[in-house]
Amino acid sequence: MVADMLETHNQPYLVLEADVDQADQGVKAGHPVRFGDASRVRTIEALHPERAAAVVLTMDDPVQNVKLTRWLRERYPDLTIVARARDVDHAAELYRAGASDAVPDTLESSLQLSESVLVDLGVAVGPVIASVHEVRDVLRRRIKQDADLDDAPRLGSVGRLRDA
Repeated sequence: MVADMLETHNQPYLVLEADVDQADQGVKAGHPVRFGDASRVRTIEALHPERAAAVVLTMDDPVQNVKLTRWLRERYPDLTIVARARDVDHAAELYRAGASDAVPDTLESSLQLSESVLVDLGVAVGPVIASVHEVRDVLRRRIKQDADLDDAPRLGSVGRLRDA
């Protein structure tokens, strides 16, 4: 999904996939996919994160996600790091590790469910989307406060990803 959206908006990307079958499928479909283990420092270094505008972490392993976020932040302080989180507690942990943004699965699925039911009930799409964005922003601020962080994202000189 992330790769599809990046393609839609003409943004270059490279996928690191730990499942060899998924990696092969991606390559056969013409996508820039490499097979590798993100928990290995050499694998990450070979991808040259210093040249990347952003890194998106979608791994299933929450512990590894935090470790990689911390490792990337220590070595690449200006890198935008967007990480998938299991829940709001994991998101707070990712923010403490240096994530620019942490996206909790539970929060996003609840927002999507809310949007769907409101639209199905006949509420206009525009106001629904606006309220979803507002709730997301409020909850992101709360998560950062729970992580003992200020409201500003941890980025270098670029600002927020959507401002880049």
